[in-house]
Amino acid sequence: MNRRPRWRRLARRTLLLLLGSALLALVAERALDWVWPYPLTRLRALELSTVVHAADGTWLRVVPTAAGERALPLEWQDAPPLLRAAILAAEDERFLAHGGVDWAAILRAGVSNLQAGRIVSGASTLTMQVVRIVEPRPRTFFAKFVEVLRARQLERTLDKEAIASVWLQQVPLGGTLRGFAAAARYWFGRPVEELAAHEIAALLAMVPAPSLRSPLRRPALLRERRDALLLRMAELGSLTVDEATTARRQPLGMRVHAWPWLAPQLADLAVAELRGQRPAVCATAADLGLEERLRSVLRSADLPGDGVAVVVLDRERGVVQALVGGLEERAPLDASRRRRCVGSTLKPFLYALARDCGACSEEGLIEDVPLAVGDWQPSNFHRGHAGTMQAADALATSNNIAAVRYLQRVGEIAFRDLLVGLGLPPVAAGHDMTAILGTGAASPLELARAWQRFVAVPQQVGLSRASVDWTLRALQRLPMRRGQRGGGMAWKSGTSSGRRDAWCVGIDDTHVVVLWLGNLDGRGNSDLVGARTAADWLGRLAAVL
Repeated sequence: MNRRPRWRRLARRTLLLLLGSALLALVAERALDWVWPYPLTRLRALELSTVVHAADGTWLRVVPTAAGERALPLEWQDAPPLLRAAILAAEDERFLAHGGVDWAAILRAGVSNLQAGRIVSGASTLTMQVVRIVEPRPRTFFAKFVEVLRARQLERTLDKEAIASVWLQQVPLGGTLRGFAAAARYWFGRPVEELAAHEIAALLAMVPAPSLRSPLRRPALLRERRDALLLRMAELGSLTVDEATTARRQPLGMRVHAWPWLAPQLADLAVAELRGQRPAVCATAADLGLEERLRSVLRSADLPGDGVAVVVLDRERGVVQALVGGLEERAPLDASRRRRCVGSTLKPFLYALARDCGACSEEGLIEDVPLAVGDWQPSNFHRGHAGTMQAADALATSNNIAAVRYLQRVGEIAFRDLLVGLGLPPVAAGHDMTAILGTGAASPLELARAWQRFVAVPQQVGLSRASVDWTLRALQRLPMRRGQRGGGMAWKSGTSSGRRDAWCVGIDDTHVVVLWLGNLDGRGNSDLVGARTAADWLGRLAAVL
C-alpha cells in the first residue's frame, strides 16, 4: 500500500489549517460587525465650516466648527489629480488596492517597533488614519490592533472615495486647521485647485506632524521633507524629473492669510439665522459695494449719537443687501438687531388698515383738534393743531391726533394683530393706543422686514394693494431734505420720547431702507429728531443706493 510522502500530508494539513483559520477569521470579522459595529454616527458628526458668501460669491466669513477649527469640503473625486497622486505617494501607495490595511507595511513596521521597544513606525493607511481621526487613541500596540480591526470594518462600510474624502477634509494640518482646502487658503491664500506642485508637496510634508514641521517654526525641516516627497512623486511618475527639479528650487512661500471678515453684521445675522445648522455654504444677498458706500457716507460727518444702524432690503424678495450695525469693523454691539422705540414709523400701517376697514378714504377728512382718551391727552410733535385736514396730509405730516382718531375707529385689537402679522414684537395689552405714537419697540432689522412685507406682500396680512399704494403716495408728498433721487422716495420718520431715537424709513422702486440714529446707552439728544436729522441722513444714503 502506497502512502503519500510525509511532507505532502503535512502540507495538506497546513493548507487546511490556513484555510480554516481564514474562514474562521472571516466569520469572526462579520460577527464583529454585528456586536461592535463601526461608529458611523461619529464619523458623520465630523464638522465642516460654513462659508458665508456675498451675492457675487465673495467669501464674507469662514465659520469655525464647534471645536473652534476650520475645515472646508473637498471630495476625493474633486481634488486636483496632482494632489491625489501626491497623497498616495506620501501616505499610502496601495490605498486603492488594499482592504484598509497594508499588511506588508504592517510587517515592516512591526519589526521596527519590536526592535525599538516602542511605536516608531505606524504603517498607517489612509483608512487607518481616518479611524484615528474618528476615535483618537494613545499610540500603543493595542491601539494599533484596534485600528487594524476598525480599518477593515470601515472599508466594508464605505467606498474608497468616501474614506479618502474624510481624510482630505479632516486630517490635522496644524493649530485649528483641518484638511487641505482650509490649509491651502490659510497658508497660500488660494483654493487648493490653484496650488502648484511644490505647494501641494509642502502641505503634505506637514503630515503627520504639522507642529513639528511648521513653516513658521522649522521651515528647513519642512522643506527637506517636501523635497523628498517631490523626488518620490517623480519616481512614481506623478511628475517628470524636470518638473520635480524645478519644484524643489521653489521657496516654501507659506505665510498666514487672515480668514475673511467682510460685511460683519450681515455675516453675523446669516450665521445666527442658520439656527445651529451647519451647511457648507450660506449664500446671502450681500452687496459689498453698496455696504461700503453706505459706511463711507456715515463716516463723512459726525452723527448725532454714538449709535447707528442701516438696513437695506430688496423690496420684492426681502433679502438683506446691506446691514450696518455700527461703524467699527468688530463693533461690540450690533445696533441693527437691538430693539428701540420706533416713534411714528408704524403710522402708515394704521392708515392702510383704516382705508381697508372703511374708516378713511383717499379724499376723506380728519379733525386735528384737542382729544382726550380717558385720562390721556395725546398731542402733536409741534404741540399745535391744524384743524380739519385730508387723511393723506395727516399721514405725510405724521399728525398724532389724527392717528389716534383712526386707531379708535379700527380698534386696538385689529391694529395689534396687523403688527404681529407684519413680524413686529407684540404690543402689550393696554398699550396699543400709545404704540401708534412711538412707544412700541422693534429693532431696525425687524422694522425693515415689517415694511418690506407691507409693501411687497400686503395680502398676506389682510391688506389690499390699493391701500398700501395710497399710503406710499402720501409718503412721497414731502421732499426729503437732501439726496432725493428722480421719481421720489416714499419716506416716514419717527422720533421716540425724550429724543432718544431718530428713525427714517425709505422705500423706492427696488429697496426698503431703515435708518436708526441714537446713543447706545439710551441717552437723549436734542438733535435726534426723525423728520430733521434722520431724514437728512437717509437722503444722503439714498443718493448712493
